Amino acid sequence: MESQAPRVSVEGFDGPLDLLLELVEEKKLDILTVRLGDLADAYLARVRAMSALPADEVSAFLALASRLVLLKARSLLPSLEPLREEDAESEEELRARLLEYAVVRERASALGARLRAGERAFHREGGTVELPPRGGEVDALALAFGRVLALATRQREEEIVAPGERYSVEQRTAEIEALVASQERVSFATLLGDGPTVGFAVVTFIALLDLYRRGVIDLTQDELFADIVITRREAASAQT
Repeated sequence: MESQAPRVSVEGFDGPLDLLLELVEEKKLDILTVRLGDLADAYLARVRAMSALPADEVSAFLALASRLVLLKARSLLPSLEPLREEDAESEEELRARLLEYAVVRERASALGARLRAGERAFHREGGTVELPPRGGEVDALALAFGRVLALATRQREEEIVAPGERYSVEQRTAEIEALVASQERVSFATLLGDGPTVGFAVVTFIALLDLYRRGVIDLTQDELFADIVITRREAASAQT
């Protein structure tokens, strides 16, 4: 059966992400050669091809791809604020993230097989309780991330960051958290502003993804392709 993983085209490689994972694992391919435009096209094609992506697969791919975008922008533009030492990500760590994605993909595949076999109830072994995805939020976030990546294909590399701009994921996270605490609703478009540089868009998205993962915010979408609305999740809801 043909792989359902998104295809990517990089220097010396054209094929599904599954095979890319194997090559990176064997250190036969440098993950940093992945072109952002191709990554965006592959991911958007993956989103459009399926009515609903496995939440775990989306989350893993989002985390990996967002880090790739930030690393690419950082390598091109030193004006991006350096990562804190504990947040710095080396090439080896990017390989590790790809391997994590492979594990998640396998688990999602196994879960899908069980669902197709008619098994609807699953026993959760002991461990940390994870919040389930809520409605179509993960899919909406995936599409929004595709739009962020698409910025990289529409701007020349020298336009990714405007002169004098410096970005900190930690600072942007705090800004968004304060904004959603003071306002009832904040749209994704509002967070990006008019004509955002790729650097600003990427840092904003990573901050948003972190807040969502930690259960600080909720994401809603009134209709398909509508803007995503960010709201502060109530403490009681985050614990249910």
